[in-house]
Amino acid sequence: MPHECSHCGRVFSRRTALRNHIKTHGSRIDRILEEIAEESNQQANEEGVEQHDQIESDIVMNYEDQELVNVEEMDIEDDIEEEEEEEEVEEEEEEEEVEEEEEEEEVEEEEEEEELEEELEEEELEEEELEELIDDDVQVRFSFKHISKSVAE
Repeated sequence: MPHECSHCGRVFSRRTALRNHIKTHGSRIDRILEEIAEESNQQANEEGVEQHDQIESDIVMNYEDQELVNVEEMDIEDDIEEEEEEEEVEEEEEEEEVEEEEEEEEVEEEEEEEELEEELEEEELEEEELEELIDDDVQVRFSFKHISKSVAE
């Protein structure tokens, strides 16, 4: 968001740069005000008007008051911008944490699935071994019956 100098129209990308730039106008404006004051003094002396001092102090006070208001407004806007930036950073950090947690959960799920698969494989192996043992037992019994019959005859 561009920030424009109200004195010279120069544009700055950051409010802090504008605030520092405005300080450079102080000396220029003071010179101009002094010149105006000198001219007014000459006119007042020539015309004998005593209201000049009051006008000069009003001008200076109005200028100073306006500068203070401008600086205060800039400080408030800077604070708001900083808070918004902090909130954005916090939101990004929270999103990263959520993503990390999701990744961890996925890894845990994958590990659990692998463990279950291993358990299933072990159970299948155990079943196969049991079937082999049963087959061996059947073969031994068959062979024993066959041998028993042969011996009995």
